[in-house]
Amino acid sequence: WLHHWCVMIRSLARFLPTGLRLAPALSGDAQASSRAFRAVADVEIDFSDRETLKKYVGVRDHLSREPGTKSRFMDALLELKAAVSSLPATADYRKAVEATVDYRLKVCKENEADGAVEEVLDAHLEELISECKEEIRLIPVMQSSKPWDVPSDHAVPVYDFHDASDILDAAPPTK
Repeated sequence: WLHHWCVMIRSLARFLPTGLRLAPALSGDAQASSRAFRAVADVEIDFSDRETLKKYVGVRDHLSREPGTKSRFMDALLELKAAVSSLPATADYRKAVEATVDYRLKVCKENEADGAVEEVLDAHLEELISECKEEIRLIPVMQSSKPWDVPSDHAVPVYDFHDASDILDAAPPTK
């Protein structure tokens, strides 16, 4: 049974990144490491390739497999901008969404490659497309709740800040 267990571990170990497979070797347990992972020691994943990285982290599998991701992202941004235009122009939420959309459209227009856009925006395009769709679904909720309509007599409670040292350093009350 031990032999079957070792074979199973070796077959699963090939899915680990090289750094994890070699971690015991770095900690001084080199003999155990070479014995456990000898069959897969030459496997290495190149994370500098964006497509390999996306496949490895599951972005392509769960969000999209279609080509033309940048143009679909730009379409989603334009759809979001059109949807948010139904809100009052004075609403801070609308201003924030429009500013974000305008910035992201500018980045898309200034960068030809998908990888460059992802680098500047620090996110995968597939995730940003999903984010746009979620934001579009939020707009009807914002329209119905109208968080920008605050009654004129509404007072926001303000609490005074007390430094903890003022209380802790104070002399104990006398009785």
